[in-house]
Amino acid sequence: MYLAEGAEAEVVPGGHLREPALLALDDLVVTAWAASGPGGYEDYMLRTHGNSWWLWAGGDDFRFDNATGLLESVSMHLPETNLADPGVIGPWLELTPMAGVLHREDKKLFSSEVADVRWCAEDGGVLVGLYASAMATAAEPLRLRVTDEFDLLFANGRLAGWLLENPEQHLVGPEDDTVDAQPPDPEFAVLLKHYFDLIDDPHMEELFEKEDPVGRQLLASLRERIALDRGATHRRSVLSEKIRSHDAMWYGPPGAW
Repeated sequence: MYLAEGAEAEVVPGGHLREPALLALDDLVVTAWAASGPGGYEDYMLRTHGNSWWLWAGGDDFRFDNATGLLESVSMHLPETNLADPGVIGPWLELTPMAGVLHREDKKLFSSEVADVRWCAEDGGVLVGLYASAMATAAEPLRLRVTDEFDLLFANGRLAGWLLENPEQHLVGPEDDTVDAQPPDPEFAVLLKHYFDLIDDPHMEELFEKEDPVGRQLLASLRERIALDRGATHRRSVLSEKIRSHDAMWYGPPGAW
């Protein structure tokens, strides 16, 4: 398998990352990041290899343990463009995920790309990021489940994207370092899907960045539907606050909000 040009890795069945997947709207990333311990981030970067934000700008991130060669952390960017043809996701949705992690013998640094398009199922049950190279027919598709409900997608032996099941359950706020314990919230899952539909290119530029009043109405309408007195109240509040911050950034003081 190849994560990027010249970055080969092998699949080790049955393994998994230590950390759960977290979905952060502020940075538009899905992470399963294990940089913890007395030495903090800098120590973690020294005892792992792969690629990272501080070495390569803009790419998805993979870190492998120097001693074992096993994948320890991933951080995947969430595209701002919605996929026009969800049919291209089909080959992976039909697969049962294979539990496992990646292993690299080669410790050379490498650079990586980021996904080009995203797709969220109508019921909000699946969120996918896909590279442009995967738009053609996917030969030999593979869903590698590296941590709970998070898969790396491969086709033709190359990384094609990623898939997160039940994204609303993985949503975290700026101060959160793990997922909350509140039960699944199917109603909120659909609202999160509607948020992704609303905040996308070129829709976002046309309605919000140009301060079109219709855009403000759409933001307000979605926020009003996020009841904070039922369901997964913390996760609901995370999205509600994010929408409020969009309104303040694009339209000025929130007024009645």
